[in-house]
Amino acid sequence: MRLQHGVGNLMIEHGESENNRAYRRLKEMIDQSYPKGWFVGIADERVVGAAETFRELENSLRAQGKDPRTVLVVQAGISPPNYVTIFA
Repeated sequence: MRLQHGVGNLMIEHGESENNRAYRRLKEMIDQSYPKGWFVGIADERVVGAAETFRELENSLRAQGKDPRTVLVVQAGISPPNYVTIFA
């Protein structure tokens, strides 16, 4: 996934992160192991949590001492878009 972050007229492209590479490697296992639509967190190149709702996953990550902003969150059985633009 390629992200563009717009700040004024400046566009910053972010390359692929370790978590994105881990997601590609783990996607088949995630899709087979978790119900479709569940939120799955990936950090440190592994699954670090999963929950039926985003808030439940967020709370679980915080309970583990993880900063949710550093965790890639995907939904099992749902492929993310290839390109996303984020406006600040």
